[in-house]
This record gives sequence, structure tokens and C-alpha cells, in this order.
Amino acid sequence: MLIISITNSQWAEQTSGQTTVLYSVSGVDDNNAWICGAGGKVLRTTDGGTTWTLVTNPTTSPLYNIFGVDANTALTTSSPAATFVYRTTNGGTNWTQVFTQAAGFIDAIWMTTPLNGFMYGDPVGGRWSLWKTTNGGINWDSTGLYIAQVGGEAGWNNALFNLGTSFWFGTSTVRIYNSINNGVTWTAQTTPAANQYAVWFNTPLTGLAGDDANMFSTVNGGTTWTSTSPPGTSNVSGITGVGVIWWFTRQSTIIYRSNDNGATWVTEYTAPAGNFFHIIKARTGNRIWAVRSNGGISKSDGVIGITPISGEVPTAYSLSQNYPNPFNPSTKIDFAIPKSSNVVLKAYNILGEEAAVIYSGYLAAGKYSADFNANNLASGIYFYTLNAGGFTETKKMSLIK
Repeated sequence: MLIISITNSQWAEQTSGQTTVLYSVSGVDDNNAWICGAGGKVLRTTDGGTTWTLVTNPTTSPLYNIFGVDANTALTTSSPAATFVYRTTNGGTNWTQVFTQAAGFIDAIWMTTPLNGFMYGDPVGGRWSLWKTTNGGINWDSTGLYIAQVGGEAGWNNALFNLGTSFWFGTSTVRIYNSINNGVTWTAQTTPAANQYAVWFNTPLTGLAGDDANMFSTVNGGTTWTSTSPPGTSNVSGITGVGVIWWFTRQSTIIYRSNDNGATWVTEYTAPAGNFFHIIKARTGNRIWAVRSNGGISKSDGVIGITPISGEVPTAYSLSQNYPNPFNPSTKIDFAIPKSSNVVLKAYNILGEEAAVIYSGYLAAGKYSADFNANNLASGIYFYTLNAGGFTETKKMSLIK
């Protein structure tokens, strides 16, 4: 039996109360996230984005990167003429300046535990600005962290990623720097083009990076990077993912998704206005946030599971009866598609009104099982409809709470 997890997210606009650019978002879990942007503004949610609160500004200068440790603790960096890092432990009510550097941007911060973390910045005096903390960001130390600057290379905000003991960060050249031992030693990896604006790894081996127009993939931890052909033409501003699923944004209104490790891409969401500057998946949970140039925030409603249940290609389209039925609150819906195509599986109430999008996206030919959680729906009779490759079929199911 083939078991591969495939996910799909539904997007909705949220109210930020802001109209200026939002540069960075950090998702702690499905409820807690932090955002920073122009004018030193910091936003915080503790209810999954239903409400966003503008907390006390740590500065009036732009904030280019933020890392949320938990619901109350976050670190953010500002880089006007000099660089400053600020820390809060009470939900943004008060901020403490914990780092300053006379020159060079601090591009990104990543805490691996509540106490241990790493940040990187543009080179100063011929060496990259690399710092670590072991006390939650109160103090920062660069001892033993050394990479010599090559030419005029510099970094980019948000272009830092951590997985386990490995770090990767992007540069303004063909190089991505990688450490597999928490920054003790570093290796320069070579990509097909300059400017690695975004870097993300779904596993220790599989990763994507993006530059002005292109995307590069690796299946060996970054030892080698291969050019891909993603849609769109503007700068790649963010990459995130889970399993074999990836999302990326350019500095445009579109969020793209791949269900097959970047081999193919579809447009999943188009924002009403503003260009995307960053996208991130919560470190714990499934929620995804993306922020834009006009203060816009887009959020996925959650992740729906689709599991291939056979490696055999079916000869005909089919939609099976859900099981269990009646159900409370979850059930499974099996279906088969003989040709690769866009698939839409929706649930409707007794009045014919759309109740849920169970899945919407591109799938390869095969047999699948969809998990449907109706926790937010009322008891009653519902209908579910499959549309794929010109095929349409509807069946009835009963939700009993």
C-alpha cells in the first residue's frame, strides 16, 4: 500500500488594521503568531488570526524579521543606520533592546529552543555577522562563529532556516551557507543563480530556494541544487511546506502550491491587493500565514489530509460512500481518478449551500482517501460532490452530534 501525505489549505483574508508593508511573519502554532513591518509595528494573534493586536512598538524604524518563541515571547530586528534586536516576554507590552551593532543588517533570527538561538546578518569587517544565544536572546555571542565574506556578498531578511542541528541561510550571490552542527562549522553550497531570497527544507534532504525569478531544489541537503521552472516572474519572497507539499510567494498577489515536491505548481490563492512579502507555516500545527505590502494578512483555514490508498491507476472515475456514516465529527471519503487532473471535493448542506471545501487541487491519477472533519458544522444531512476531469458525482452523508 502506498502511504503519502498530501495536504491542501483554504485561504481567507484577515483584518490587520494596517495599511503599510508587513515584512515578516512567525507562526508559533495554530493559534499564536507574530508579524512585524514598517514603522516598527508588531502585530500578535493568540486566536489563530481571528483578531490581530497592534502591540507596543519597540521602535519607529522598520522591523524586517521577527521570531515568535511562544504567545508572550518574541524577538525582532530593526536595521536603519545601525542594527538593533528587541525582545519581549509579556506579549509586546514592553520591549528590551538586547543587541546593537553599528553597521550591517541582522537579517534573521531563529530560536531552536526557548533558550537557544541563532541569528545572521550582513558581513562586517570582512566576516559574516553570526551570533548565538543560550539564554533566550538576552545576550548574544559570536565566539567560534566565523565565515569570511566573499566579494560583496550580503544576506536577505527572512532567508534563514533551521531543521534540527542544521542551518541554511541565503546570500546575494550563488552561495547558500549551511551548517549541520548548530553553526560550529559552515559549508558554502552553490546554486545556479544569485540572490537566495528564501530558503526552506521539508526534510533534512529536500529543500527549495528562490531568487529574482527562479527556484532551485535539492534532494541531498543542499550539496547540489537544480534549477526548476516555477510560475511567475517577480522576486520569490517566501517558501514554506510540509511533507511533499510546498507553498511559495513572489512579490505579487499570488500564493502557489505544489503537491509533488515542486515538480508542478498551481495557483492556490490570489489576494485582493498588495504584494506578498513573506509566508510561513506554524512550527507546531498546520496553519499558514502570508503577509503583504499593504498590511494584508492571508491565512490558511487548516490542512486537509488526502492519502493515496493504492499505486494502481484506476480505469474509471468513482466516488465511494463515506465511512463511518453516520459520523461524528470525522469521516473518510474514498474516490478514484483515472487521469491526473484538478480535483474539487465539496460538502453542501440540505439547502444546497456550500458547507466545506474538503479538497481543491491537482492530483495524479490514482485512488485516494480524504479525511473530512465536520467539527464546526451542525448535525444534519449533508451532500458531498466530486468534480474531476469532467466527472461529477454526489452522495449523501449524516452528521450526528
